[in-house]
Amino acid sequence: MPVRRGSEQGMTLIEVLVALVIVAIALAAVIRSVNAGVVNTDYLKQRNIAHWVAMNYASELQLQLSTAKANGQHEIEMAGQTWQLQSKASQTADSDILRVEIRVKKDGDAESSLASLITYVAKP
Repeated sequence: MPVRRGSEQGMTLIEVLVALVIVAIALAAVIRSVNAGVVNTDYLKQRNIAHWVAMNYASELQLQLSTAKANGQHEIEMAGQTWQLQSKASQTADSDILRVEIRVKKDGDAESSLASLITYVAKP
């Protein structure tokens, strides 16, 4: 390895550019990773709230506060957002019990449901 003298000490322009390219690639990977984490966190938050909506609705049905709403589509407000809830009741082997399937999605979202739940309700 040749020894550098006086004015030749330090890094060349090409060495600096190579170092900058390596740093830029590493920063791009870090930014992509952080972005993926933020997107996943928001998705999990939405799923969690949707599950709460379904659980609250199932509790209302089980307490027989709104058995007339065992079938159909409903709009529910929770956590500052509007949620579309679809419930479908069906018969079970026991004629006194209904099986109710509940699906929840965010208002205006055409995607599949964020949460689904099955509960059993006694007929009034």
